[in-house]
Amino acid sequence: MSATNSVSYRHIWTIAYPVLISLITEHLISLTDTAFLGRVGEIELGASALGGVYYWVVFMLGLGFSLGAQIMIGRRNGERNFAETGPIVVQGIIFMFALAGLAFWLSRELAPWLMSRILISQDVCNACISYIDWRAYGFFFAFAALMFRAFFVGIEQTRAIGVCSVVMVAVNVALNYLLIFGKFGFPEMGIAGAALASTIAEAVLLLSLIIYVRLRVDHEKYGFVESLRFRPRLILQVFAISIWTMLQFLISDAVWLFFLVAVEHLGERPLAVSNIVRSFSILLFMPLSAMAVASTTVTSNLLGAGQHNQVMGACRKSVKLCFAILLPLLVFS
Repeated sequence: MSATNSVSYRHIWTIAYPVLISLITEHLISLTDTAFLGRVGEIELGASALGGVYYWVVFMLGLGFSLGAQIMIGRRNGERNFAETGPIVVQGIIFMFALAGLAFWLSRELAPWLMSRILISQDVCNACISYIDWRAYGFFFAFAALMFRAFFVGIEQTRAIGVCSVVMVAVNVALNYLLIFGKFGFPEMGIAGAALASTIAEAVLLLSLIIYVRLRVDHEKYGFVESLRFRPRLILQVFAISIWTMLQFLISDAVWLFFLVAVEHLGERPLAVSNIVRSFSILLFMPLSAMAVASTTVTSNLLGAGQHNQVMGACRKSVKLCFAILLPLLVFS
C-alpha cells in the first residue's frame, strides 16, 4: 500500500478470504465429529459437544494471545521493520507451549473432577472425559499453529493459511472414519477416535505451516535466523496487548459451555440435538470473524506505515464487505 492510495476492497478481501477458509475448515473438524458420532449414538454426540466446547473455550485463550501478536506483527510490517516479526512468532510460540502445558495439565487433572460434578448422566460424563483426554494433546499443536497464522495475517500473506487448513480438514475426515469405526485394521475407538483424529489433524496443520515457512519464507528478512534467544520482555509486550482479548474470548465462549451443561440436565437427546444446531449455526459467525481479522491486520499495517488517515476508511470498507457476505446468508438461512 502506498501513501497515496487508499486501501481497496480487493486488498481487504485478499487477506480475508484465506482466513475465512481457515475458520470454516477449523469448524469443519467439529462438524465432521458431529456427522460421524451421530452414527455412533446420542451419548457420544452429546458428549462431543461438551468436550468440543470445553476445548474451544481454552483454545480461545490462545487465539486471544495470537491476535495481540498479529497486531504487533502487522505494525512492524507496516513500519517495514521486517526483522522484528520473526522474533514475535518465536517468542509467542514459547509462551503458547507454556500455556498449552498448563491447559493440558488442567484438562487431564481438573476436567474429570469438574465434569463429574456438573453433569447428571454418568454415561455422558465418561464419554466427555474420554474425549477430553485425547483432545487435550491438541493444545500444543493448535496454539503453535495460531502463532504462524498471526505471522501470515500480519504480513498480509494469508494464502498459506487456507491451503494448510484444507489439508488439515482432509486428514481429519479420513482419520475420523478410520478411528471412530475401526476401519482397515485401525482400532474402533468411538468418541476417543474423534478426539485423536482432530488432534492429529492439528499436528498436520502445524507441520504444514512449518514446512511452508521453511521453504517459502525469507528467514533472514523476517528475523527467524537469530530469534531463538529467549526474550521475556517481548512476550510481556504481546501479553499486555492480548490480555483483555483473551479474557473477553474466555468469558464470551464459556457461555456456550454453561448452556450445554444446562441442556444436558434435560437429557441426552436434547444435548445431542443442541450439538447439531450449534455446529451449523456457528457457521454464520465465520465471515464476521474473518473480516475482523483482516481489518485488524490492515489497520495495524496502516498505523505502522504512518497512514493514520486511512484507518477509518479501511474499517468502513471491512464493515461493508462483511454485510455483503452476511446478508445473503441470513436471508437464505
